[in-house]
Amino acid sequence: MRFESQPISTRAAFAQSILYEYIKKKSGKSELPDLQLTPEKGISDGEPVPDPAYTGRICIVGAGACGLYLAMMLKYLGFSNVDILEASDRVGGRCFTYPKAGDTATHSYYDIGAMRVPDIPWMEHVLNFTRETLGLADKVVPYIYTSDEKPGPPVCYNFKNEPLKDPAFSEIMDTFMSEYNFMNDFNGAFAKWMDPTKPPLKDNYSTRAWLMIEKNWSYKKIANAELSDTSTGLFDQSLTETLIDYADFAAADSKKWYRVDGGMQTVTDTMAELLASETWPSKSKFHPSPGPSPNLQTCTQVTAMSYSFNHQSKPCIKVTTTSPYSQHKPKVTNYDMVFNTTAMGPLQRMDLSKLPLPDDVHTGIRTLSYDRATKVVIKFSHPWWFKNPDKTQIFGGVSSSDLPISNVVYPSWNDGPDKPAVLMVSYSWAQDATRMGSLVKDFSVPGVKPSKEDEILKLCLRNLVTLWAGTKESPSYEDLMGWVVDDGSDCAPYHAWAWSHDPYTGGAFALFGPGQFQNVYPAFQGLHVGGHIAFCGEALSAHHAWISGAWASAYMQLMHFLEDRKQLDAVRMLKESPFGGSDGSTKPRDGHGDDEKYRDGDDMDEGPDDGEDQTGGYPHPEEMDESLLLNLLKLRQKEWKS
Repeated sequence: MRFESQPISTRAAFAQSILYEYIKKKSGKSELPDLQLTPEKGISDGEPVPDPAYTGRICIVGAGACGLYLAMMLKYLGFSNVDILEASDRVGGRCFTYPKAGDTATHSYYDIGAMRVPDIPWMEHVLNFTRETLGLADKVVPYIYTSDEKPGPPVCYNFKNEPLKDPAFSEIMDTFMSEYNFMNDFNGAFAKWMDPTKPPLKDNYSTRAWLMIEKNWSYKKIANAELSDTSTGLFDQSLTETLIDYADFAAADSKKWYRVDGGMQTVTDTMAELLASETWPSKSKFHPSPGPSPNLQTCTQVTAMSYSFNHQSKPCIKVTTTSPYSQHKPKVTNYDMVFNTTAMGPLQRMDLSKLPLPDDVHTGIRTLSYDRATKVVIKFSHPWWFKNPDKTQIFGGVSSSDLPISNVVYPSWNDGPDKPAVLMVSYSWAQDATRMGSLVKDFSVPGVKPSKEDEILKLCLRNLVTLWAGTKESPSYEDLMGWVVDDGSDCAPYHAWAWSHDPYTGGAFALFGPGQFQNVYPAFQGLHVGGHIAFCGEALSAHHAWISGAWASAYMQLMHFLEDRKQLDAVRMLKESPFGGSDGSTKPRDGHGDDEKYRDGDDMDEGPDDGEDQTGGYPHPEEMDESLLLNLLKLRQKEWKS
């Protein structure tokens, strides 16, 4: 099979090759034919045949960025009978700003989760969609990823205020990129990289093991390279993951970065508002009237999913939930289709024993690696890092260190020299995040509040003193403690969050271990359980850990669902929508089929237990034939182009 030459990210190209090899293996074919991305009706003459009316009930588990994006697409297409089930008391998932709806005048807030987006081709859609479809153009403002101020933010390694200078690891990564020709011919490079006849197979190595065994690096040299490149413990991820991370961040290094003023949760809150709106989508050629709003339920935890049959003896997924609204009594609802968008931790806690999933999927749910992340912010009486005695003006950028605080992220704004300011005094990952996270209180417990006497605040202040020791008239511990605001206002005196403690995620973001991209990623693509369930989210995208990955995964799994249910007008409509267009615009659509079925809910199932089967004999995963596998490949091509 031949893939088109196109400017795609290294990570997406890697996913493309992984899935291609997976499909060849499943189909038993040495080559696969070229595929057309645009689905056809299958007729050559006469008027187009309208799509069959879809009358099933749809469930979206999780109201994070992925789940809300799915719901917006379904509303845009006119689907009704859609439920969104969210276990927590808010929407947004890892788009989480504290406090909610941050005050943009004083910036007394911080992003606990996602906080920045680079302006690179494979993140472009997130920026365009946020500006145009969500109407937040005035909120998308520059994020200073690297400070241009001189001298720049201070650093500290081995208690010396000097940067680490060890280019050896970067040279190895650069050698891989050039030796295998990854940037110019990824498919050929990947085939060479993964060639089992030429051991060692590098994807089976962690970065640490590769350097130690194949490069004969000492433990100390590897530890220093890990420190200069990433966080403590992250060289235990797969070598392939390290390589494609290196390539992706190299692409973003010289590009502009952006944030959302008011916090990234503004994005998901706006998505939820549009879902509830009676005027979105606005009246247009495609939408004489807005689509029906989904039923969004917070504080509703899914405890079990099982394969069953509804009262019409048609296959369905039974979803069991508990919530305060039902006095915590289990409630069972039948659905024709379920899109699960949760992280793997919450998914593993559900009872899936009666869901006939392939062993590879169960293994993936249990084993897929998640990184940890911890953030700590302190509210000071003024931006002392900006109004420094030696005239250093730290505006944006990061101070890196091997101290417990790891990284200090400076604000990309200046509200004035005498205004209170919130500083992210610690942003850590991996083992560093585990250790800092052990000091984080559970502020959801009644009566538990942050205090100036808490060890985590004192530790961060001591580390700041060490970090800034190389500057003239650097602040003392007493100075910093005296500048801490303790008036009960937002983020005062401090706030902290450890994602590994969050029961709704069980980790910060996916970060694959050796062999996981190769074995876990393809197992989750497409529909499962006779076409009644799909798994979506950043972890199951080529770009995990990014909003773009969550949205791409949602888009592709919905496309797979639409094609399976023969909703080909909807496929075309979605491709030409703001969800499918890389520029965020809605392009004119060829008028095929009757659009009425996308607006009127009269022909949809009513009542909680209809669970209409629309699969048309969709085979069980273990019985997938070549045509289904080829269809899966065709659907994945859209993600690879985006």
